[in-house]
Amino acid sequence: MSAMVWRGVAGLAVVCASAAVAPGAYRLVETVPGADVDVGVAGATVMLPFTTGETVTGVGLTCLWTAVVADNENGVAPWSLDLNVDATAPDTVSSVLWGPVGGDVTIADYPLQDFVGGVPATGGAGSWTFDLTSDVGAPYVFGLRNVQWHLLADAIDRVTAWEGTTLTGDGVWDRPFYIQGISTLGPVNYRVIEFEVSVSGGYEFTSVVSSGNNFTFLYEGSFNPNDQLTNLLDYGLGNGNAPNGSPAGTSFISALLHTGVKYYFVNSQWDRFTPGTPYENTVVGPGELINVVPPLPCAADLDGDGDTDVLDFGIFTSQFGTPVPVGTGADFNSDAVVDVLDFSLFVADCGCGALPS
Repeated sequence: MSAMVWRGVAGLAVVCASAAVAPGAYRLVETVPGADVDVGVAGATVMLPFTTGETVTGVGLTCLWTAVVADNENGVAPWSLDLNVDATAPDTVSSVLWGPVGGDVTIADYPLQDFVGGVPATGGAGSWTFDLTSDVGAPYVFGLRNVQWHLLADAIDRVTAWEGTTLTGDGVWDRPFYIQGISTLGPVNYRVIEFEVSVSGGYEFTSVVSSGNNFTFLYEGSFNPNDQLTNLLDYGLGNGNAPNGSPAGTSFISALLHTGVKYYFVNSQWDRFTPGTPYENTVVGPGELINVVPPLPCAADLDGDGDTDVLDFGIFTSQFGTPVPVGTGADFNSDAVVDVLDFSLFVADCGCGALPS
């Protein structure tokens, strides 16, 4: 990925991608509803017609995973983690195998809203085949309900990043510890950002703390810290034990998000026995985070008054051509000098925060 980094006030960093298409960013190009399906030891096959004229490089799945025949006494099978999907394009050559769930989950109902890239570039129009298999044997069966299948195409990487801390919070809560359970380690501080996305597609959220463990959560539609499991779309376990292999302190969430929908990203203090920690969040996807509440500050607001205007330009010109500590002042691209590269980023941000006339 080739990108330019903006450094602004309050630790905000916004990354503006170059014009090149970057691998890993996928936008949604077509959605087709599918029938409910049960998957046992014999697996299941779904074939659906798509009509898009786009070149497809990824697929996605939205549904509710539910246990149909399960070990309800011990909760050992089936897990949503046991779902595998082998998607084959109409050319019968281009295909990709993926497990839509990468989190630490149980047999509880799980809202899948996932995607994968890596399909060799292919035409999307025609009949796609989705072969569903399970990692557990008989007698266990899981089902997919309210199913929608998606095709995705390459997009320019758009990156939004910000810093914060759970030493203090927007409030306190007893955080979830999985999709259907509430931890007894609270109350703890949480920080929440409400946002929408400018382009429907696949988004990857990474949160890193410098020490200790980390836990993040993604909600869809609404967020109530006193009703923690309602609308919980996904979560990122950052204690080093997550199936995605993240080290302790790194929390990761991958989800297929849609325009016009409100989402809530939550950073949580790990437990009441451990102080909150500073964090760095990075979101990568085909679009930006928009309509953010609370607002993310303007990247080039050098005087801290909430907008980027002529006053900030005066500060910029006073620093132009001078070395500065990396990422401070008008060094928006973090190369320790204020130069023409920073000027282009300042111009792009000019007018941010201004009230409409």
